[in-house]
Amino acid sequence: MSDTAISEALREAVAHALLAPSEHNTQPWHWSLHDDVLDLRADRTRRLPSTDAGARSVLLGCGCALHHLVIALAVAGWRAEVRHGSDEDPEHPLARVTIVPGDVADARTRRWFAAMTTRRTDRRRFSGQEIGPEIVERLADAARAAGGTLHLAVGATRRLVLEAAREADRALREREDYAAELQHWTHRFAGAHDGIPAASRPGTPAVTYGDVDIRWMPSGTLDRPRAGLDVRDSSQILLIAAASDDTVSLVRAGEALSAVLLEAETVGLGVTPFSAPFELPETRDHVRHLGVGAHRVPVIALRVGWRLPDAGTIPPTPRRPLHAVLTEEP
Repeated sequence: MSDTAISEALREAVAHALLAPSEHNTQPWHWSLHDDVLDLRADRTRRLPSTDAGARSVLLGCGCALHHLVIALAVAGWRAEVRHGSDEDPEHPLARVTIVPGDVADARTRRWFAAMTTRRTDRRRFSGQEIGPEIVERLADAARAAGGTLHLAVGATRRLVLEAAREADRALREREDYAAELQHWTHRFAGAHDGIPAASRPGTPAVTYGDVDIRWMPSGTLDRPRAGLDVRDSSQILLIAAASDDTVSLVRAGEALSAVLLEAETVGLGVTPFSAPFELPETRDHVRHLGVGAHRVPVIALRVGWRLPDAGTIPPTPRRPLHAVLTEEP
C-alpha cells in the first residue's frame, strides 16, 4: 500500500473527526500528518479558563475526536493502531495513529459512522417514557467497547450529581471571567466556525426539567416541542468514569463518551452532556466520592431520554475547516 493512499485515508478520516463534540464546541484538537503517521495533540489555546483549569474537558474532546477518526477509518476499510501518550513532548502526542488494511466494518461501527452527521446536543424536554435497563446496558456496552465505563445515577447519587451541577452553576455565574467566557462562546464572530449558536440554545436562559436544571446561558432560538410543555421529563442521568485522572485515562474516557453519544443517536435518544459538577474543585470532590467502582473517577454526566414525537431536527453546530486543525508535514 502506497504512502500516498495511507496519507489520503488519514486526511479523509480527520475530516470526519471534525464532527466530534466538545465543551462549548471549542474543538480543542490539532492533528499533524507526516507521511503515514498521524499525531493528535490538544490545542490548549482553546481551553475554557474559567471552567476547565485542568484541561479535563479539552482531553475529553480530544478523545471524542480520536474515536470519530478510528470509526471513520474502519468504515473506509482501515484498522487503526493507536499509541496513547502524555502530550508532553514531540515524541509523545495524545495519540499516534498508524493504519493497516482492515476487515469489513461491523454493523455497529457503520451505524456509529452514520450517526456522526446527525448527533446533536439536545437541551430540550424529553418524554415521560423512561429508558429501560436494556438501553442503559446497550450504552454501557458501547462505553466498554471504547475502554470506558458508564454508570446509571439513581436515588441519592442522582440528587448529589444534580445538586453539584446547580451549586457549580450558581458559583460560576457570580464570576466576571465566567460571564465573559460564556459570552465569548455563545456570540462568536462570523467565520469562527465554533461555539454554541442560538439555534442550539433554548429560548430562555434558565431551563428546568423536573429535577434537572440545564446550564444557564444566553437565550437562543432552539425550537422546543409544543407537546413538551405539559409532559413530565423522565430523563436518566448517566456518568462516564475514567480509570484515573491522568492524561491517557481522560482521553480514553473521551473515546468512551463518543461511543455512548453515537450509540444513543442510533437508538433515537436525546442527550445533554453536562460537565458543571466537575468544573469546580469543591463540587468535583463531592461527586468523586460516589461509588462508581474501584479506581474509577467520574468525569462527565449525561442527561439521556427519549425525544418527544414532535421534536424537530436541531441544526448542526459550526465546524472549523480542515486546514485549521490539520498540519501536513513533509
